[in-house]
Amino acid sequence: MLDRVAPDGRLVHWWPETGLDRAFPLGGHLTHRLLRGDPRKIVLVRSGTAVASGNHRAPGHKPDPDTLACVHHFKWRAGVLDDLRRRVENFTSGTWSEHTPAVRDEAGPLLEHIDRHHGRIDVADPRLGFRRVTLDGPPTGWAAEARGIVTRWRPPATNTRR
Repeated sequence: MLDRVAPDGRLVHWWPETGLDRAFPLGGHLTHRLLRGDPRKIVLVRSGTAVASGNHRAPGHKPDPDTLACVHHFKWRAGVLDDLRRRVENFTSGTWSEHTPAVRDEAGPLLEHIDRHHGRIDVADPRLGFRRVTLDGPPTGWAAEARGIVTRWRPPATNTRR
């Protein structure tokens, strides 16, 4: 997954006339490296195969690290913080049924990061690997980088409780 953000890390509104590449020209690994979230996304599955919430995994199946697709993740836009806060509130209160605590576990680090950086994602943080990308194709070296992430990734201990 390649998390896409605005050039300065602000959580901006998107307008179709702007285009995705112009509005969110940077891609990096926010979900994986900061939030410790699942960096995988299922883009194609056989009929009848069950896919878990968020399309991050198919129970009983492993991803093939030699056939990865670059998924551009345009989640980091205006309104996402309100969405995350609402999800945390509803899952915590029991209003919504929670299958995994991943949403709550990932929301905290994001909200803390945003607060520390004055309402922005720190696109200069080298851990996150943000660089200029386009929808025309994955950035140079992405396949090897993604393969390493997918083969080494394991859910954090807090995400494995049921």
